[in-house]
Amino acid sequence: MTTKTPSRCLGFLLLLICLLPAAGCEKDDQPLTLDDLSGGEFVFVERMVILERAKTVALLDRPAGDALLDSLAADWGDSSLSRTLAGAPDDPLRAEAVAALLRRILAAEQDSLRVSSPHDRMASPLPVPVPETPEPDPETKDGAGAKN
Repeated sequence: MTTKTPSRCLGFLLLLICLLPAAGCEKDDQPLTLDDLSGGEFVFVERMVILERAKTVALLDRPAGDALLDSLAADWGDSSLSRTLAGAPDDPLRAEAVAALLRRILAAEQDSLRVSSPHDRMASPLPVPVPETPEPDPETKDGAGAKN
């Protein structure tokens, strides 16, 4: 008959504790939407889009763009960078999801610039993010299911 020693139980307990966080590390299948963002995350995303809009205006019309960027700096104040970055998520998985949402919003923003002037876009609400396109399966030709 064998008896369990305290060191064996402790080792098993430590292993269990180390594996517990990994149980929640599955990647969520659903991409984030604007409604999923916290208040700080929304401010972060919104300011990034506004800055991209202002930079677009500056590329097309330098005097208007400079005035617009100066206006944003005055409106947001000296602590705008720290306040904007304070809204960015600390959790790496959440940060990745927010960055993916921001990329999709900027892609939609790029599409909307083809329809309207960049000057007109400054006061517009955030565009609806473009849907995520799934990565093609490397085992199939063009991701359509036909094998090479």
